[in-house]
Amino acid sequence: MQLLSIWKKWNKLCIIHFGKGENNIAKKYRTSSLGKLLSYVPKNIKLLYPFYLAGTLSLKEDVFYSKAVTKDIDKLRIAYCSDIHFGPMFSKDRAVDLVERINALSADIVLLGGDYGETTNTGIDFFRVTPDFKSRYGCYAAIGNHDLWGGESEIETLINVMKDKGITPLVNESHTLTIGDTKLILCASDDIKMGKPELNMLYEAREISNAFILFFPHSPDVLPHITKKPDPVFDLALCGHTHGGQVAFFGKSVYSSSKYKDRYLSGWIEENGHRIMVSNGVGTSIMPVRIGSKPEYHLIELRMLEHS
Repeated sequence: MQLLSIWKKWNKLCIIHFGKGENNIAKKYRTSSLGKLLSYVPKNIKLLYPFYLAGTLSLKEDVFYSKAVTKDIDKLRIAYCSDIHFGPMFSKDRAVDLVERINALSADIVLLGGDYGETTNTGIDFFRVTPDFKSRYGCYAAIGNHDLWGGESEIETLINVMKDKGITPLVNESHTLTIGDTKLILCASDDIKMGKPELNMLYEAREISNAFILFFPHSPDVLPHITKKPDPVFDLALCGHTHGGQVAFFGKSVYSSSKYKDRYLSGWIEENGHRIMVSNGVGTSIMPVRIGSKPEYHLIELRMLEHS
């Protein structure tokens, strides 16, 4: 068997085993001893606690009150998850469990925030080994920087695999759901780090009457281009990418993947009337550890302001 060491410093803990010549995707990821390690590390071993935390998953439930929420979409429930990073550090069993948890929410809409694998190819594998997402109005997906770590053919395959599973990828696009007299407009731009984001669809959506605009780019780094506007361009934004710092102490990240450092670290933020939620995400990148940033997925219920 070929042995791949993730870090030299942690090589005794972070060995991934790949069977030579294996073609079966599920088998390949099931052989990752690191993925199993994340599920079984005892909480009371302080040295290994960051590995334990990285293997947990919590549901965060929020109620979003806004004057933009109409009677038609009052109590609409949105499931959101981001930054799965499927691959050697995120096993097939964990991936299947994630989808099953989201489906168990019986949400009206499922939104996926990007970075499905560590690379484009492992992102493809994620969708191939997991069940279909289920919701009343469908599943919609943004594209993250790790999803673009491949050639054009791999990226095209990723998009097609999503479509084959009934998922609507949005790249510099919007999708309108007409619910009663209300237009719920879902918008996602291309990734700001690896792609070429365009925002015209967002500004055009703002001109539509009786519309609730939900913007879900992968990275919050695109937001300052929008939130500097004097009037809100979107009603709600959901983002990932930051991992909550992945390793953070007292609300400060050790290393930030964001251009704006901890401005968009985690949680609910308001800028110039724009309301934003930044998720810690589900998986990890580079190192399979977390400190001060619990892995999470979300259920957000829209409510009319009069019910607050």
